[in-house]
Amino acid sequence: MIDPAMYQTAIQRNPCAFAYHEAVFDENHRMIDYIFLDVNHSFEELTGLKKEDILNKQYVRDIALDKEQAREWVRLYEKVVTEQIPQEFQEFSTEFNRYFFVRAYSSEKNHFVTIFNNKTIELKMQEIAQYFINNIGNQIDYDQITKFAYEISGADYAAFNLFHDNGRDFTTISFCGVSDQLKKIYQLLDMHFIGKTWSYDPVREEKTKNQDITSFETLQDLTGNVLSKSIIVQIEKIFNLGITVIAKITREGKVLGDFTLFFKKGKKLINQNLLLLYISQLSLFMERNRLDIALQTNQKMFYTLAEYAPIGFVTCDTQGAIIYANQKLIEIMDSPSSEVTKSINLLDFPKLKAAGFSEKLKECMMSDRFISYEMGYTSLWGKYCWLRVLFTPNKENEKIIGANIVVDDITDKKKTEDELKEKVQRDSLTRAFNRHALETILSERFNESRDNDLISCLAVLDVDDFKDVNDTYGHLTGDMVLKYLATRIKQELRENDLIIRTGGDEFLIYFHDIQDEKNAPKFINRLFDKISAEYKIAQEQDGNRHTLHVSCSMGICFYPKDGTSLNVLISKADDALYQVKKSGKGKYAFA
Repeated sequence: MIDPAMYQTAIQRNPCAFAYHEAVFDENHRMIDYIFLDVNHSFEELTGLKKEDILNKQYVRDIALDKEQAREWVRLYEKVVTEQIPQEFQEFSTEFNRYFFVRAYSSEKNHFVTIFNNKTIELKMQEIAQYFINNIGNQIDYDQITKFAYEISGADYAAFNLFHDNGRDFTTISFCGVSDQLKKIYQLLDMHFIGKTWSYDPVREEKTKNQDITSFETLQDLTGNVLSKSIIVQIEKIFNLGITVIAKITREGKVLGDFTLFFKKGKKLINQNLLLLYISQLSLFMERNRLDIALQTNQKMFYTLAEYAPIGFVTCDTQGAIIYANQKLIEIMDSPSSEVTKSINLLDFPKLKAAGFSEKLKECMMSDRFISYEMGYTSLWGKYCWLRVLFTPNKENEKIIGANIVVDDITDKKKTEDELKEKVQRDSLTRAFNRHALETILSERFNESRDNDLISCLAVLDVDDFKDVNDTYGHLTGDMVLKYLATRIKQELRENDLIIRTGGDEFLIYFHDIQDEKNAPKFINRLFDKISAEYKIAQEQDGNRHTLHVSCSMGICFYPKDGTSLNVLISKADDALYQVKKSGKGKYAFA
């Protein structure tokens, strides 16, 4: 049996954010909320919600600030709980200012598990790259570039200051934050913040010299004597300000502008590396716009951004020919060189077609659609990996000229998620699958049998007079009997066969492909002899040893002869089991 402490340690150390919930229903049996029963450290880091502050509390009622969006999360999870159907979705949280990719599974009645991945950086990088591509040569939308800095950094307020040609004075031309509070600042300063020109401040320059990002503990540390101390105190009070961060945008030693990022008390800068990459590429973008460089420079700028991206990036034309592949993509594919990679046609390459990649790429370009897709893939050079692929149409003058493709290697994340999913589906005592597998794994096996015209066999088993074992030898001995029984069954099963614990001493055994019903006795006899036998049980607690003769009864039916639905087949097998019990137990019978 798994050590609960080991399981808890694995959850807590997992890089994926994990939470375990109980659903809350109203008098009409509608799900209206959910309670946090457990979260791991990654969940706390991702959301900023501390375990001690949220456990045993309802999300909508007690925790969420944005109640409307919180109810939307409840709606998304309701199907998972009531219909026990796993869900995968991508959602933007206004409260946490992040994009989340969420997998949700029902673990037991009215309980469910959620696994979160932060997709903000991935999606934001793609959005920024696309923005730069689409707007080279156009007038800069300063509100948009300020919003990007605001979203990347996690700031509560962000201002963009555009420096004059002298590289010394600057004007505040955009602000991202709460407009009502800005009005208070306007009244306090007797001026409009946006459009205000600030004269050269040698103290400010000295404090930020030779630094792309500079953090100040208070606003007073940044402004010095530019504003009176009393005004600074009032501003800090109105905005509840903590640290202030300056992110400079420079090009060849010249300051083009900067972002002033304001954080409420207790908060800090997030995604600093992405912010550095953003301001680096923004400086190139601004300089190219100033010089009005056309398409060639546009492409060069975009490729520079892509080359430093921590995820794979590839562009292709409408015929599937690769135009550009960054270094990370070559690394993911284990390719020997960029030239070899470019020799592959993305629409015609057999392995990509078999994985569904080529079809998704074609759909992206023909339908002008953004598409997100996951696939298992073995590269031309033999490297197997799980990939998340994002396809975006590439346009020039509103005409689709190809696609931009972001490729993220999620092999490790996939492995971790699959391991967590299996733990949710396993019975803790016997390590057989639990009832959750009836609607998931077993259902998939039946679909495969149907699609491939296979003959399968299903058996319902229980232990004869198991109550007497518990009453005579105790529940610990009874547990050991069930554990050994499950182990013996597993030893006789093949890769695609299943054992599912459906109740206390009840199991469902599924033989996936027996090819012919005449082969069933060969499987059943061998299994029956293995489990209806003597069990030697040693009790660690008192040192006692017991030799028990365990007798089992089974009812058996065939797919598709006896039925094509799980409920019908289980009912047929149960009827056969009942006849065995009625006639004296210790045997098996076919429906």
